[in-house]
Amino acid sequence: MGASANEIDREISETRAGLDEKLNVLEKRAASGARRVGIMAAIGLAAGLAVAGAAFLVYRRVRRPSLTDRLQDFLPDALTGLPDEVRSRLRSGPIKVVITQGDEDAEPGTWESIGRKVAPTLVSTALGGVMSRLLGRTPEPGSSDD
Repeated sequence: MGASANEIDREISETRAGLDEKLNVLEKRAASGARRVGIMAAIGLAAGLAVAGAAFLVYRRVRRPSLTDRLQDFLPDALTGLPDEVRSRLRSGPIKVVITQGDEDAEPGTWESIGRKVAPTLVSTALGGVMSRLLGRTPEPGSSDD
């Protein structure tokens, strides 16, 4: 007749046990392979970032912006896009500013009085900001540098 049911069950159990062992080995190999690929990808990414950073630093070192480029970056677009007529006047030489007083007897108006009081503060503040930007310094908190 054939093999008994106990013998068939035993063979099935042995086959399952062998398959389970082989599956465990394959799972361990897949996990270690995935780990290895992950490590290699991380190393490749780090190396790529390091090379890109070094290339950027070399590029910035070799191509330093000129003073003109730095000033144009600093100035607002309204000043860098001046018409040609204004540019030609500015290139011809220094600008001469003459301040004259009008009538000695006339009392200054309200706005003129306010302007005379506020103008020095505004000019010195703006000039301080421009100079600190040009010199690349920022005042330290709590310092008394004016």
